[in-house]
Amino acid sequence: MSSSEKRTTAEEVQLNFPVGVQLPRSILALCDFLDEHGYPLSGCFEIAPNGAEHARSWFPKDDRMQRLVAVFGNGSTGSSYALWLARGSSPDDCPVVLLGSEGEFLALANTPLEFCQLLGCGYDELEWDNLEATPQCWQQTAALREWLKDRLGVESPETGHNIATAARVAHPDFEHWVTEWQRLHR
Repeated sequence: MSSSEKRTTAEEVQLNFPVGVQLPRSILALCDFLDEHGYPLSGCFEIAPNGAEHARSWFPKDDRMQRLVAVFGNGSTGSSYALWLARGSSPDDCPVVLLGSEGEFLALANTPLEFCQLLGCGYDELEWDNLEATPQCWQQTAALREWLKDRLGVESPETGHNIATAARVAHPDFEHWVTEWQRLHR
């Protein structure tokens, strides 16, 4: 690549995914939206083109653990959003999880597609906002919702409660998985 060529956001994210893990179609749609419209996407959420660096900081000196999370986003407080690859599902079917800056580890959506729907709601900080409440930034994410509807055929619900609750019920072991690793390695 010459110095005058610029990679797309999706190419940057893909380069930082674990080897052999393809960018899910819905995360690709978010990257394309960002390339076309710029920030903000939704609240403080940002695409993380340096996901491998985030994975290394969460799981230092543990290549196996680093390969089990594909970081694609971050929040304003240093939190990371990632696909949890521990169950061997395809990237399009993996849960999206939060590695929180304040020690919270939780599943946010059962799939990347559901995560996109959650972003379309317009919450400022997915880890801190009350997902039962109507988001304050609903109007600011209208363009993203339209993009997701056109590209992926999905609509965002009025609140993110059902998406996040279903993910936590389906993946209650995620927090234990991270905290057990921390207990053994710190």
